[in-house]
Amino acid sequence: MDEHRQPADDASWDFDELHHEAFRMLVEGVPAILYIDRPDDASTNLYTSPQVEDLLGFTLTEWISDPDLWTKQLHDDDRERAVAAHKLSNLKGERFLLEYRMLTKDGREVWIRDEAVPVRGEDGAVLLWRGVMLDITERKQAEDKLRWSLDVLRRTIQQRRELARRLETAQEEERRKIAADIHDDPIQVMSAVEMRLAMYREMPQALTPEELIDLQLTVRESIERLRNLLFELRPTALDREGLLSALRLYAEHAAGETGWKVEVHDEMQTQPDHDLRAILYRIAQEAIQNARKHAGATRLEIMAANAGEGITVRVRDDGRGFTPEATAGERPGHLGMSTMVERAELAGGWCRIHSKPGAGTTVECWLPIDEAAAERIDAVDPADV
Repeated sequence: MDEHRQPADDASWDFDELHHEAFRMLVEGVPAILYIDRPDDASTNLYTSPQVEDLLGFTLTEWISDPDLWTKQLHDDDRERAVAAHKLSNLKGERFLLEYRMLTKDGREVWIRDEAVPVRGEDGAVLLWRGVMLDITERKQAEDKLRWSLDVLRRTIQQRRELARRLETAQEEERRKIAADIHDDPIQVMSAVEMRLAMYREMPQALTPEELIDLQLTVRESIERLRNLLFELRPTALDREGLLSALRLYAEHAAGETGWKVEVHDEMQTQPDHDLRAILYRIAQEAIQNARKHAGATRLEIMAANAGEGITVRVRDDGRGFTPEATAGERPGHLGMSTMVERAELAGGWCRIHSKPGAGTTVECWLPIDEAAAERIDAVDPADV
């Protein structure tokens, strides 16, 4: 609002001619507190509209009779700032505009937008202050929620970047390990075979049936090791036959070493897409690897089902179990339990590990089928899947 001077004798400013009831209805119908104060140090109140009771809980009598009530009801964190701004505005005779918090009579906290302009006389002196106090609590709450949401978004983006970095580091280490396995085993063996064949080419009389059988067995073992490495990298069944078929093959392959009994329960109505299938497979694969290496289990159970707007996969063994907190310091480069959690979180889902000594281990993860489902992740209760 602009500053106004004291009106001259003009018919348009003849309030005596304005119907008092119409004027009262106009003032009291505004959804705000209207007030008029003197320009003295105490800002003596000349008029306050009855909306003060609706907004702050004080009657007009209480509000007007206590000149310190405004200061006393200011929020502790805003009092010094508001009083200083009020004094400066009064001193300079300049427009007052401030947002601050006040406590209502019953102790509630409300946000106020307080704006007042000076009304000046012909000589320019301030005759009085005319102001309005608006309740902006809902707006402030919405702003707080927006700031909180933006802060959560920033933290989430940073966490996703960190998860991606850590996962990529672990994956690169795993690739390095696989490359080393290929170099140290099949390549070395096949190089030795090549050298022996070169020797037999120069000395064919040295090639006996026994030597030929030995070469054949060496090549066959090397081929089998290569197949195992390829199976670890990505089984063809994952793309051709689906998630649980690939997990069944992997678990039964591990059972050749452990002797455990494998049970697979397919409760999925729809097969996840290729990307989601691969992530679920990697998480379950790591759970199976951990069970094979550490559990000493006799039975392994794998289950996959649609849950909410995503897919849940559960791997459970009846092995020796452990205390999850004790695995916090996994060795560098090992795609262990923390990486299962990170994979799931990076895909917008979750992964939880339940275990205790002597009671087996359950690894359970849920991944959303799309980004919209990921935003509603909190609606999926692990106890319901």
